Amino acid sequence: MSPSIGLPLFARYVRANSTTLCRQLSTPEARSQIRTRNISSTATLLSKSDDDASSSESKQKGVLSKMWDKYSPQGQQHRILIGERLFWSAERHASDPIWYNEGRIGRQFRPRHAMLTLHVWLLHKRLLADTNDPHSSLLIQEELFDILWNNTRARIRAEGVNELTVNKHLKDVQQITFQQCTHLDHAFSNFDTTSFEKRSEEIAAAIWMHILLKDEEAYNDHIRRLTAYVEYQFANIVHHLPEEFFREGRIGWGNIPDFSNMIDNEGSPMDDATIFEDDWLPENWTRAITEAGETYYWDIKTSQSQWERPA
Repeated sequence: MSPSIGLPLFARYVRANSTTLCRQLSTPEARSQIRTRNISSTATLLSKSDDDASSSESKQKGVLSKMWDKYSPQGQQHRILIGERLFWSAERHASDPIWYNEGRIGRQFRPRHAMLTLHVWLLHKRLLADTNDPHSSLLIQEELFDILWNNTRARIRAEGVNELTVNKHLKDVQQITFQQCTHLDHAFSNFDTTSFEKRSEEIAAAIWMHILLKDEEAYNDHIRRLTAYVEYQFANIVHHLPEEFFREGRIGWGNIPDFSNMIDNEGSPMDDATIFEDDWLPENWTRAITEAGETYYWDIKTSQSQWERPA
């Protein structure tokens, strides 16, 4: 894994742009939180309950135990392993061809990254909700986002940009990633289950802005189905997924929404979506990408890898 520059860049971006980002939040309390928060990592940056977590962890773990978790080879290996399992679980689900075929989500870099961001954010919220060992969870969150930035850098290279501009593009992607996560945080933090309609509207707005890229011709039925998916996954991942499964990186994401029989904004049945047959690979095979941005193929069952697309 190449040296990570993601977290420092991300923190500097937020410090420089906190006032602009806060305008996206509608309550004075939310704006105040963003302005005054001392950002030390991506995970703590996205958290609205850092003080509570710090108080809780101080009661449960001593200084030596925390240092062991953070600096010991065993502790580092553990969080790298769990971080990688969590990330690749999110990446595989966000890359499912159904999203970009029947699901009608754009095939460009931005919508694909937004789908990945959504699933990483869900894992982040589960880690944030951990009351048993919040210190360990915070370290895993940092590892999770570190892996995200390294993967993002590789995907930027895969777009064929000049190597000298890769880090600049990475900073831009970190900016839109933070905006998307903040928008989702706002939806779930400011509107509880008693304000279901308002929360759904805010989630729908986040989907329209970040996944559908403010498409003025987006279909309401399409957005409603994606909104219902986010609501379901938030409950599934944050509240219902068994702890022993989550701690092993075994994420039961459930089904992708059914995108059949959608209607347009006039109430008429929509035409069938364009299907790209090459998006589907043989069973157990998945696409992967090197740090240099080169695509290869990996059999998740046998661990076999190859450059050629499997037949």
